[in-house]
Amino acid sequence: MKILGCGALNVDYLFAAESLVTDGETFCHAAERQPGGSAANTIYALAQFGLPCRFAGVVGDDPDGQLARDSLATVGVDTRSITVKSGATTGRVFCFVDKTGHRALYVCPGVNRELTAADLQQGLDVTVTWVHASSFVGEAAFAAHRDFVTTLPPATRFSFAPGAIYSARGFEALAPFLARCTVLFLTAAELQRLTGQAQTLAGAQQLLSAGVETVVVTCGGEGSLQVAAGWHHAEPAIGVTVRDTTGAGDAFAAGFLFGCLKGYGRVEAQRFATVVASFAVEKWGARTGLPSLRAAKERYLKIYRTPLPPDDPHCP
Repeated sequence: MKILGCGALNVDYLFAAESLVTDGETFCHAAERQPGGSAANTIYALAQFGLPCRFAGVVGDDPDGQLARDSLATVGVDTRSITVKSGATTGRVFCFVDKTGHRALYVCPGVNRELTAADLQQGLDVTVTWVHASSFVGEAAFAAHRDFVTTLPPATRFSFAPGAIYSARGFEALAPFLARCTVLFLTAAELQRLTGQAQTLAGAQQLLSAGVETVVVTCGGEGSLQVAAGWHHAEPAIGVTVRDTTGAGDAFAAGFLFGCLKGYGRVEAQRFATVVASFAVEKWGARTGLPSLRAAKERYLKIYRTPLPPDDPHCP
């Protein structure tokens, strides 16, 4: 069994800003250059937790592309289905983070625009039981992504983090993804933009009617809401010192998917996701703060006063 990630492979250029401004001026200083990409961050965390993972996507034959591949490989991700395109520039994201941890992201997609369905299909040349996807920029890449998802084998489970870029496309454009979706991760703002619903629960119900099995809405410092047919659960955030929220949602998705794959109950998976995200926001960048599995389980026990359930013996 392998978990396949697919999404834009980017390198994050992080800048610490005095404040985030619109039509104004402030100052900042360069903080770090780190590998990123939403689905890649989630797959990185799952591999660090010991799950068998691979990734499908595209990079250029430049130093950023090498960094993106090497970072995944260091935690055991199978990178053989990442296509390296000669003469191309790897995607970059310029991240400006203020003193409170809030951020503004500017995406330069680079070679991610050149993605084809064949690039993604390479990821399925081994047995894959779960696919986790995030977004791409550009019409051709979006069409390739849609075609790949809609032709996944029926038994393959699919989780999806559309992000702001795909959510802005609207409900009808994402319908093929939603109809195939086992778990959908999005922020409250993305949910509202995608569905047009001002009420989070109403928006989640609309997504369930489109075919999504479970909707998970992250609400920043307010926590998260998980919604399934006839059931929902709100889980508060864990109070920590927030340094940078870059990758917090990706970390949350990793914790939740780990719980699903290990046979945890719905609430336990959501709480474990909350724990993993609480580590992520304490450090700069999307991956620097990700905990070891042991550290995550220890914080879970400290916060919730009960150990996680035993792993399902049928899970990896």
